[in-house]
Amino acid sequence: MKKLVLIGGGGHGKVVLDVMRGQGDYELAGIGDDKYTHSFRQDGILHGPVANMAELLRDDDCRLFIAIGNNRTRHTVMERLGYPESRYAVLIHPRATLGSGVTIGGGTVVMPGAVINHGARIGAQCIINTGAIVEHENTLGSFVHISPSAALAGDVTVGDGTHIGLGAKVIEGLMIGGWSTLGAGAVAAHDIPAQCTAVGVPAKPIKYADQPDQLA
Repeated sequence: MKKLVLIGGGGHGKVVLDVMRGQGDYELAGIGDDKYTHSFRQDGILHGPVANMAELLRDDDCRLFIAIGNNRTRHTVMERLGYPESRYAVLIHPRATLGSGVTIGGGTVVMPGAVINHGARIGAQCIINTGAIVEHENTLGSFVHISPSAALAGDVTVGDGTHIGLGAKVIEGLMIGGWSTLGAGAVAAHDIPAQCTAVGVPAKPIKYADQPDQLA
């Protein structure tokens, strides 16, 4: 098995670790998180600040995974680390369902019960969370989070950095703009602009990123 360094030791990191163990392709070598003030080994696994994981990553066969739920933070950490997409693992829980012709970018996790159907294209550093449905021929950019029980009908396009909230729905053929948020339980019946927060049934934008009180 290849070794894996996990960046992020919080709640999302623990769930990602369960997916890694279920997949069975990787052995955990280290957990990097800046909550640690120094490095130490526990059960043979290196724990320490993110910068201290470099010693493990000198091995070209060692893979990396950013287990941080926030899309913008995940993007920032990837830029800070500077490793190419090819160094990142793809983690898929054995109880997820993938159709034919699906492509998945490096650093993406697919949680248990998720369904990704025929021809869907999933970008790098995405989270396809528990029980989410990504239907046929969807295209998801990078740093996208599809929350638990959210569902995207066929031929939907989701821009980079977008968060589809818990239980939200997107009607067939729509475009959800980059770095936007579709609120929990919302139903997108029309295209959603980039860099906005949209809520309700049908979903309507209530806030744009250039407003002073934008959500983090």
